[in-house]
Amino acid sequence: MVAIKQTLYRTSGDTPVIGALTRAAEDGKQIVVLVEIKARFDEQNNIRWARQLEQVGAHVAYGVPGLKTHAKLVLVVRQEEGGVRYYAHIGTGNYNAVTARQYTDFGLLTARREITEEVADLFNYLTGYSRKRDYRYLWVAPINAIERFEELMERELGHLREGRPAGVMIKVNGLTDGRAMRAIYNASRQGLPIRLLVRGICALRPGVAGLSPSVVVHSV
Repeated sequence: MVAIKQTLYRTSGDTPVIGALTRAAEDGKQIVVLVEIKARFDEQNNIRWARQLEQVGAHVAYGVPGLKTHAKLVLVVRQEEGGVRYYAHIGTGNYNAVTARQYTDFGLLTARREITEEVADLFNYLTGYSRKRDYRYLWVAPINAIERFEELMERELGHLREGRPAGVMIKVNGLTDGRAMRAIYNASRQGLPIRLLVRGICALRPGVAGLSPSVVVHSV
């Protein structure tokens, strides 16, 4: 193993993550950690973890100015027989031992080069070494996420028009973005089934005739 790169948004006091990163740094591995110090209620914890990692030689970055880094990403770089290989974890849940026992989250563990190379590019962007803006597989806000969302909504509408199975399920912390809601309203007026799982605030009005007749919202 050559390097580990990871985002830390919200972690717990008993997390094994910080210990593992600390030991790897002490063993001479390249450790890059992006710590979000604007994570509400965890600002002090994150500053403490960041200082601990800096003390053992890890490269700690504090995000992109003006933005909050909410991504949950890990990239492991290994030197293998065939050369350097990337392994990536892309998830929806914080690397937090407490909330991992309570919440339902999704995670993708992959070694597909076309995906892992984009994760590597994204870490370079977050740490100030790249300004890549043409991601194909990753949805990166504010670069391309809303555009990709609109494209996929249109794709499902195309399936619907052709008589193929179609529908959308969305799981989010909150829904207040006007552009995203307009895309949902537009698709619903055309009959596309849409199911939303919203943990927090939802500004969209579901089940309104002529506006959102096919939208169902479940509040978590």
